[in-house]
Amino acid sequence: MASHSVDLLIVGAGLHGLIMAKTYLEVHPSAALLVVDESHSVGGTWARERLYPGLKTNNVFGSYELSDFPMVPERYGVQGTGHIPGHVVHAYLCDVVDHFEITPHLMLSTKVTSATLLDGGLWSVTLKPVHESLKPVQVIQAARLVIATGLTSTPHIPQIPGSETFDRFILHSKQLREQAQKLEQSKAVVVVGGNKSAWDVCYTAARAGSQVHMVVRQDGGGPSYLWPRQFSLGQFTVSLAKLSTTRLFALFDPAPFSSGPFSWQKRFLHQTYFGQMICQMFWTYLDKLIRKLNGYNTHPELQKLEPWATPFWMGNSLSIHNYETSWFDLVREGKIHIHIADLESLSPGKVHLADGTALEADALVLCTGWTTDIPVKLAVEHDIAKEEKMAMETIHASIPYLSQLPKRTPNVPRYRDKSTSPSQVKGPAFPLLYRDIIPVEEFFLRSKNLAFIGMSVSIHAVLIAQAQALWITAFFSDKVGHLPQETFDAERVRNRAILGRVYGQLRRPRETGGLAGRHADLVFDSLPYVDELLDDVGVTPARKGSWWCELTEAYRVSDYRGIVQEWMRLWEIDSLKVEGLRS
Repeated sequence: MASHSVDLLIVGAGLHGLIMAKTYLEVHPSAALLVVDESHSVGGTWARERLYPGLKTNNVFGSYELSDFPMVPERYGVQGTGHIPGHVVHAYLCDVVDHFEITPHLMLSTKVTSATLLDGGLWSVTLKPVHESLKPVQVIQAARLVIATGLTSTPHIPQIPGSETFDRFILHSKQLREQAQKLEQSKAVVVVGGNKSAWDVCYTAARAGSQVHMVVRQDGGGPSYLWPRQFSLGQFTVSLAKLSTTRLFALFDPAPFSSGPFSWQKRFLHQTYFGQMICQMFWTYLDKLIRKLNGYNTHPELQKLEPWATPFWMGNSLSIHNYETSWFDLVREGKIHIHIADLESLSPGKVHLADGTALEADALVLCTGWTTDIPVKLAVEHDIAKEEKMAMETIHASIPYLSQLPKRTPNVPRYRDKSTSPSQVKGPAFPLLYRDIIPVEEFFLRSKNLAFIGMSVSIHAVLIAQAQALWITAFFSDKVGHLPQETFDAERVRNRAILGRVYGQLRRPRETGGLAGRHADLVFDSLPYVDELLDDVGVTPARKGSWWCELTEAYRVSDYRGIVQEWMRLWEIDSLKVEGLRS
């Protein structure tokens, strides 16, 4: 059993893991760094083996690239307009690895099976090859550990009665690439789920000639809120991405993060009667506009796709209409049928729904989401009911209308709430994180040897990943601007983390398709969250040059070019010595 030591081990070679490696190496160029991933290629969601036909990002060109390394469309044989094809994202991330010299630090086709904290504060990590014949099991020691596996690594596959008798094939959306040819040959396809991947599978299968049935369960958040590629808002042509990274519109979100240079405007909007009326008018107008543009009332089957929540409550249970032709036309033509019912059981060649419907099926595709599976086993405190109650009171006092607004639109299936608060969870639970990055336990605050990156969802993943990576690098170096080691108060950190979790329960509840506080679920609150992280490390969040541009111009990834170097200049350093195994 081989063994060696590293200064930093990053688990996951997706977008977040690669940005973490790039940032850390920029500050610590001589660090012994290792990036481990069980996939055979880099990219995570965009790994080569996960690129199913028709996969595109919800992001357009120019918004899914590192600030210091622009994506040049011509290099990948595309025009650079519209939403980015999955194969382009993968090729770009491969170029990121080469450009920032991450390749020597990669260990692919390798799974982290356990990570144990030793008495001296080091991590003992067991690495197992995906194919055992390739290399032996290794145990390495790491001074610091970053979990970058994200929230879309381990498929959630429900137990379905009768699965053993179903004589067709069943696959999870993670397997779409490897089963693409077989799926294309299926005459009847049943897709379980209403999320982004479910819409993609339905579109691809219907265009290939299959009869498709989309099954949306009754106890979830309903069909994804589908946004047009772009739309007119007054005299302006906008998109969801531009809208949600413009401070003028981000102010309408009550997120309890830093509000940048417009804090009094935000207080007016959310803590006064007239401000709340303005907020409600904005969200109501936006909701009516999108529903009208999608034309749900033009066809009986399309009515079933009408969102169950408004954009105010919507988290990342959304999708962008980034298809070559109209998705809705496939419904009008009868190629896609919509069923609002729970999946009950399977029998030979048939899928049975709880409403009594039996669907013929050659293939069953489970777009049923993901489970959070991390190799680090931490003691998670469950008894936080008292702190949760106090946090609830604080939020209700500062944002009183959160408890007054209806969470579901009229005429949607009755919701059966199966969710529980974190204090009620039994068995293994995810650790409570400060800033959605570090565990709140005092030992980890002091030892600075563990962090999480990408344990959130946002359509602005790159903006958030870059800010989180810089924050983690600063934290490991004991150079978080407003939070030096001697002032990292465990009680204050814990209370702030609980406040964030409870806010997530209220702001993104399960019944609207949200994550209910288990992880950050960011849309219009993405920019305030980035502001908060940059403010912590002393980097200026306001980057537009004038108050008018700051208020009215959408933020782009290029606005954050050079933030790592800015932070290094703040501390008057060229590079930092790694204090760990090799010091």
